[in-house]
Amino acid sequence: MKEHKYRAWDTVKKIMYSAEELGADQETLSVDGRGFVNVSGDSTRLSEFHTHLLPLEYTGLKDKNGVEAYYADLCRDGFHNIWRIDWSIEYAGFELTLIEAGDKVFGEIDKLNICRVTDMEVIGNIYENPELPEGKK
Repeated sequence: MKEHKYRAWDTVKKIMYSAEELGADQETLSVDGRGFVNVSGDSTRLSEFHTHLLPLEYTGLKDKNGVEAYYADLCRDGFHNIWRIDWSIEYAGFELTLIEAGDKVFGEIDKLNICRVTDMEVIGNIYENPELPEGKK
């Protein structure tokens, strides 16, 4: 069974919060998935909704070094191609999108099944690494 967890990009402070940090702060994914809620123990009316925290879902997979792979991560394969982890509406699942060709390109292939991330290395994400391709969001 897939492990369900999220990390969050803070669009105001421009920092990433790990799943563990969110849990320690008692942040819970909102029902609509557009942010997080800090639920008050005294009353749900005192709970705070944080739309500035962008949820990034764990794919359930780790890269070749054991690093957890999340939505919006950037990965490098053995041929120095750089792939971004995206969500495919068509396949209702994660996929890898080629964003920079390296030493060897496989013809017209610009998408890969997410299971290939286990042979790659997570090198960053589009939010914390603006110097990497597609890291300008």
